[in-house]
Amino acid sequence: MIAWPPGAWKKLLLLAVHPDDETLAAGGLIQRALSMGSEVRIIVVTDGEDNPWPQRFVERRWNIGPEDRLRWGKMRRAEALEAIERLGVPREQVSFWHEPDQGLTRNLRSNDRRLIERLADEIVRERPTMLVAPSLGDLHPDHSALALFLQFALESRGLERDSSILQLRYLVHPKKQAFGADGLRLDLSPQEMAAKRGAIGSYRSQLALSGRRFLGYARPAEVFQQVGDVPHPRPMGAEIFAKAIPCALELRLSKLAKTATVLIAAEGPGRVVRQSIRFGVLEGGIIRDDATGEVVGRARRSRQDGFEVILLPFAEYTDVRSIAVKVENRWGAYDRSAWQSAQIAQPQEETGESRFGQRRRLKICSVIPCYNVEGACGPVIRAAAEVSDHVIVVNDGSTDATEGVLREVAEKFEGRVHVLSFAKNKGKGVALMEAFRHATSSVPFDILVTLDGDGQHRPEDIPRMAEAMTNDDAMLVGERMERNKMPLRSRIGNTLTAVLLRTLYPNAPLDTQSGFRAFRRDFVQEIAGAIKGGRYETELEILLFALRKGRQIGSATIPTVYFEFNRLSHFRPLMDSLRIYRTLLMRQFIRSGE
Repeated sequence: MIAWPPGAWKKLLLLAVHPDDETLAAGGLIQRALSMGSEVRIIVVTDGEDNPWPQRFVERRWNIGPEDRLRWGKMRRAEALEAIERLGVPREQVSFWHEPDQGLTRNLRSNDRRLIERLADEIVRERPTMLVAPSLGDLHPDHSALALFLQFALESRGLERDSSILQLRYLVHPKKQAFGADGLRLDLSPQEMAAKRGAIGSYRSQLALSGRRFLGYARPAEVFQQVGDVPHPRPMGAEIFAKAIPCALELRLSKLAKTATVLIAAEGPGRVVRQSIRFGVLEGGIIRDDATGEVVGRARRSRQDGFEVILLPFAEYTDVRSIAVKVENRWGAYDRSAWQSAQIAQPQEETGESRFGQRRRLKICSVIPCYNVEGACGPVIRAAAEVSDHVIVVNDGSTDATEGVLREVAEKFEGRVHVLSFAKNKGKGVALMEAFRHATSSVPFDILVTLDGDGQHRPEDIPRMAEAMTNDDAMLVGERMERNKMPLRSRIGNTLTAVLLRTLYPNAPLDTQSGFRAFRRDFVQEIAGAIKGGRYETELEILLFALRKGRQIGSATIPTVYFEFNRLSHFRPLMDSLRIYRTLLMRQFIRSGE
């Protein structure tokens, strides 16, 4: 049991989430502080106005409108003042901040900075010797959100490790969950218990429906968590650390449903992260910025040693030393999982250009199949040559001036642009396989990147595709997450294929038809020896080959770019779609017969 520091009783600042939390969690502590000569100040952050079931029960009405909630909140403030006065604190030492009840998580995710700044200013001005606030592990969303707001406020002013402040956290939901032997226990006298019970009686609006539960908080002891300790038991286990090469953040969760949303909040010097990751059939790890709604990346998910492991792109978390994670899973007014905060274990600093250690520069070979794209392929190939060691372009029997454009560009890059030509059109898949075989026999490279010659893929993303591959990835797919920018025919086809493929292979990428891909050299050799090549179905065949072989497939988010509703595309919706689905079904039939 931790001892109470004698110097902590000088000035107590208590943050109550709703009217009643101050009495339920710390009614005895407030009395003890007053008896020790402490100055006690209480801040009630919300009015508790969004409290429909007790209000329906008390007022005998079903429909609760905005004016009804305002009236209820006013009544709850009056009850709080009565209860706090019964504990011995004068009214002028109580402040109501009128933050939205049941809305703190929403404000947190939208990156509302007002509460962080207000909390920080209050703590700096008051300089409490004891700061009491809700626990991050509380299952009420407002409680855990306020705890996180406070954590960010303290970090913003460098007060999170201030030894002059005894920081205590209380747990109200669920009552039966305690901090165990690591908690700071305050044994109440019979007089303190009686006064606390009397103060609880002031909350008539809550006692009407939950009297037994409320009065159950008038127990012989109050137990608090001292900041730095771990609440026990944890609603959700989390272990978080950064991996050095390639840069990634690994998040381990004790459990995660197949369809789930993971919330992330983190802050650092000049850095604010508010993100959500949705796992589902068509949203397998999409990372969105909660404030803007924009897609910022893709997370990978696997299961290792009994944990759900999520890999996040570390670029999103540079200059962040701690991170908070929550699995969104409501149960009535409460969460099944609270926020969990953890330090990011940084790798050891090494000498060299990168803070994560030096990594040999990867040699990149880009492959660009071209068919009747004379007006678009030139800029694409030139830009690809600027960021690649070698570029292999294939003229797939073009009938326009594409061949001349390719030869002209090749002359300017002194042997780094290789041109292969077919007299007649053979299909994108044949062109890819010919380029793969030429690359493995004639070109030195570590990573091979494929992209289209019509401008739908940005050549400046080639190095990012190569660097995004982990040491375990055989290939990586550039995924277009902004499906609303796709032409309708492409969107329908891509969605249907993704649903079918992820039903058969849960680890399959979401964008099954993206032509922007990266491959390791050894896997390029495997593909070239196993796949003959055809038309558009070849890209799906390569994907199926990797899945059947159990190869790890990574992903990176790329922009969704279509020019003039995909006018330059030679994809035939009916015939090529039939080829794709025939390939999928035939490979599945072969697989089931093995």
